[in-house]
Amino acid sequence: MGLFEGKTPAERNKTIAALALGAIALLVLMRMLFLNSGSTPPATVRRSTNDNSKTLISTLSNRQETTGSPAQETAPSDAAAQLTPPQPIPPDTRTPIDSPEVGRNIFAFYVKPTPPPTPLSGLTPTPTPTPPFTLVSVAPSNVYARTGDFELEVTGDKFTPLVRVYLDGQELATRFMGVQRLSATVPATLIASPGSRQVVVRTPDGQLYSNAVTLNVMPPPTPPYTYIGIVATTHHKEIALLKDEGGKLINVRLGEILPGGRFRVSGISERNIEFTDTQLRISHSIPFTANADANRGNPSFRNMPQQPQQPTTDDDEP
Repeated sequence: MGLFEGKTPAERNKTIAALALGAIALLVLMRMLFLNSGSTPPATVRRSTNDNSKTLISTLSNRQETTGSPAQETAPSDAAAQLTPPQPIPPDTRTPIDSPEVGRNIFAFYVKPTPPPTPLSGLTPTPTPTPPFTLVSVAPSNVYARTGDFELEVTGDKFTPLVRVYLDGQELATRFMGVQRLSATVPATLIASPGSRQVVVRTPDGQLYSNAVTLNVMPPPTPPYTYIGIVATTHHKEIALLKDEGGKLINVRLGEILPGGRFRVSGISERNIEFTDTQLRISHSIPFTANADANRGNPSFRNMPQQPQQPTTDDDEP
């Protein structure tokens, strides 16, 4: 053959071996191609696939037997429910896990608030804002308790026809006399008892107001006497026996004015004696006070209530 011409026996042997190996390799390649494209290999693939599925199903079954299926845990069979008695739920013995406080800011720190400044002692703070009305004085500034209605003259500045005079928060009937003068009627009910009253001038809505001025209500003067008894007379006219602050005894009759000219006797009884202040028109009542030592030696004096006397005839009168 021309393939082996001019070659040595060793070279011919190498060429033969190479051809043999090539033929063997070609046969093996053809066999592999035939096995992959024929009908027998798909059966092998299906068989291996079925084997893998069976293995997977077996693994899942074993896992369910070990852990228990959710359906079996939540819905036991009727037979198991009848045979197994109810068991108490064991308490939760799990150890709580420490967790940081919700919303806590580890970078925040407490800042102590600064207290407001303390006003200096002895100083009166100025009202803010300054009252738009100025109230200087009232006349009269002193009145007696239990007196009647009276007119109060108010002096100040910046008054308007819309302002009103208030006494302890009670609005008074006010008359505008000018930007510096007002007049108001104070009823007797507002001065029935002694004490201090605050007078201010302001508008009804309270937006404009003034400073306050004090009206002093003083207790009225009382008769300086002690009622110690009644002296009996033949004419059945009551004569009251009084004792003044110096211990002097005074006999007074109904309608008589006491020394000093301020108090008039307006009523006499065995329980009390009534006086009327001739200046203030105020009534005073002094109760009876037993004082036998002051009337010892006076047979016509009685200091205790007694039975009514028999009426006398006109012949008994002088």
